[in-house]
Amino acid sequence: MDLNSSVERHSPNPPSRIAVVVLGDFGHSPRMQYHALSLANAGHAVDVVSYAESSLPMWEISEHGLIALRAVTRGHFAFAAKWPAACRLLVRAIAQFIHLTFILCTIQRPKRMVVQNPPCVPTFLACGVVCWMRGIELVIDWHNLAFTLFGMKYGSETRVAKMCERHERKQGKRWASKHMCVTDAMREFLETEWGMTNVSVVRDRAAEQFRIAARTRADANNPMWFWKQTRVQEELEKSRVARSGDVLDRYVRGHHENLHRNKPRIVVSSTSWTPDENFGILLDAAIAYDARKRTSGGVSSYESPDLVIIITGKGPEREMYEQKINTLALKHVAFRTVWLDIADYPLALASAHLGVCLHTSSSGLDLPMKVLDMFGASLPVAAVRYEVVKELIEDGVNGVLFSDAEELCKLLQKLLSRKNKYILTALRAGAEKAGELTWNDHWNEHAKPLFSD
Repeated sequence: MDLNSSVERHSPNPPSRIAVVVLGDFGHSPRMQYHALSLANAGHAVDVVSYAESSLPMWEISEHGLIALRAVTRGHFAFAAKWPAACRLLVRAIAQFIHLTFILCTIQRPKRMVVQNPPCVPTFLACGVVCWMRGIELVIDWHNLAFTLFGMKYGSETRVAKMCERHERKQGKRWASKHMCVTDAMREFLETEWGMTNVSVVRDRAAEQFRIAARTRADANNPMWFWKQTRVQEELEKSRVARSGDVLDRYVRGHHENLHRNKPRIVVSSTSWTPDENFGILLDAAIAYDARKRTSGGVSSYESPDLVIIITGKGPEREMYEQKINTLALKHVAFRTVWLDIADYPLALASAHLGVCLHTSSSGLDLPMKVLDMFGASLPVAAVRYEVVKELIEDGVNGVLFSDAEELCKLLQKLLSRKNKYILTALRAGAEKAGELTWNDHWNEHAKPLFSD
């Protein structure tokens, strides 16, 4: 669907209109896609305002008669490419403020507006002013704290980072009458530290397609069936870290020493390749795993199987890590970096043995959506340990936690060994139970009342 063609496809006499503002790639924001779809399914006409050239959202949104997509500029201009970073950011913010304000002033007046945060600049000011002028109720959906992400990139003690924190706190409190957030810890912070009111916790949950994928995998009774499909193999072969003769290549071509028993284990991680995910931990763990299997001499694939680590996603640090992966000389571990189709992603999770999450949270208050997707697909997770992650992962029940590469390496050896398969089976059962409550169930209970007339 072309985001620049805003075709009105609304049902007769909808109860109300709602604008969903994502100053980012809507196709890469599952939570905002789920919000838009849930609102439309509840009978609201939804205008989604997101980046031009955005990745295509899920087909249920593209084909929904109550959802219209509208494009806002990314604010990237060729003439400013060589300017200092501060000047580029200022030009970008001004351009986006003007364009976003124009769009929100010219669409049919919505009753409510839902804004994703981060980013808070220029969305809080633009959306706040428009809502004040047009008599619209503003709802902020707090995924994280924008100033902490800015500080991670440019320095948390810089004057600009401190200005961003003040702007986020004051503008968020000034304009919004309701707030949603993703964790109890974030709600407590917003209420006690920033003085916000009417804060509701609307937790991330997997969409129904992940449960369907889990059932599909169970029916197939073979985790490798998905990875052997032609379209998936073609995508894996296009990976910039694919190597002829590595573990996956040997297995696909029928040359691997374990084609039937003790087959390679599939480890999946999804990422936006941002600084709050340190993939160096996974690379170091893979190096240690490979070295231990090489030096242990007689260790069998029954005790220590070969690994295929598949990382899906797009983002700024992808190329850097691909270059690092290509310098590794691994015999028993293969990597693939890919971008899977939105229809294939749930099946990829369901067809893996273990998921890995390296999200550490810039604020320490948010949770990774990818873990919910993995639970929805009945995939147990190994995740980096930090305080708030305990709201999501019960260590030893639906997943495991680690602090560094050495600990992750030991977990890979323990969980993926055939002799310990009962441990992974128990974790999969825990993940399946954690994924039983889907987005629709949770949204209808906790978010839908916020949009009731």
